[in-house]
Amino acid sequence: MTRLRDAWERFWFEPVSPMNLATCRILFFGSFALWYRALDLRPWAGVDEVFWMPVSYFEHLRLGVGSPAQLGWIQAVWKGAMWCSCLGLATRASTALSAILGFYVLGLPNNFGKTHHFDTVVVLISAILALSRCGDAWSVDRLFARWRTRAPRVAPQGEYSWPVRLAQVLMALIFFGAGISKLRHAGLAWIFSENMAMIFLPFSNSWAEGIVQLPWLCHLLAAGTIAIETGAPLALFYRWARWTIIPSLWVMQVGILLLMNIKFQPYLICYLFWVRWDWLLERTGAALRSARRVAVAPQSGGDR
Repeated sequence: MTRLRDAWERFWFEPVSPMNLATCRILFFGSFALWYRALDLRPWAGVDEVFWMPVSYFEHLRLGVGSPAQLGWIQAVWKGAMWCSCLGLATRASTALSAILGFYVLGLPNNFGKTHHFDTVVVLISAILALSRCGDAWSVDRLFARWRTRAPRVAPQGEYSWPVRLAQVLMALIFFGAGISKLRHAGLAWIFSENMAMIFLPFSNSWAEGIVQLPWLCHLLAAGTIAIETGAPLALFYRWARWTIIPSLWVMQVGILLLMNIKFQPYLICYLFWVRWDWLLERTGAALRSARRVAVAPQSGGDR
């Protein structure tokens, strides 16, 4: 029992450098601030209320559409909070504002009869980062703190591990749920029937048409989809799975984008939580320092 408890503690609270979480914060909020820069909610205010079919939390919280001016202010504040979160400026407040307003901004388009699922992960990971100490490194807040009090460098702690782990768990469960849903509703027929060919048929591009002509390839793609989706949780525990399943999921979603023009860009960005940025940055820095030493070292046997 003790070993199990220790493994559980290590999984969530392994002491790590704050650089990894800080890099995730910068890349996550910076990427989505750019991705949603053209988002405009104001046209939704002009949609007839007969189409208003609120999703659960909009209904329970009695949230409405609002006027064009109100929507303009809400989205402007949200975008500003995303940039502040990226920079680490008033990190606690800006990440909380990004998460809270994100529930409304990204949820509003889902209340008119069509529910999208590619933005949900953005809102949930924003909430995770809002509850974390993601501003303890590489942030404007940290620069101010060091300037005022000459605070020492932050030591590795478990507080910088659990937010990244939780983002990984969230993504793994999303894909696992997708795979189980396919098996639950269609069983092995999802793989061995003409299901995959029928999925590709509406998309008239040369790649999709070529795949449809090869039934064995359709079955192989279907089997691969089920395997990597249901196997996603393995990536949380095994290094080989992180190096195989996670890249495979990324390639699968890129393939969906190219073949069917279904845009999973938010998910493609969120794969950044599977990268050990602190390790990568340290190795890159060490390689650059080594190359610089070699470049400036005096050459032996030269002219004197």
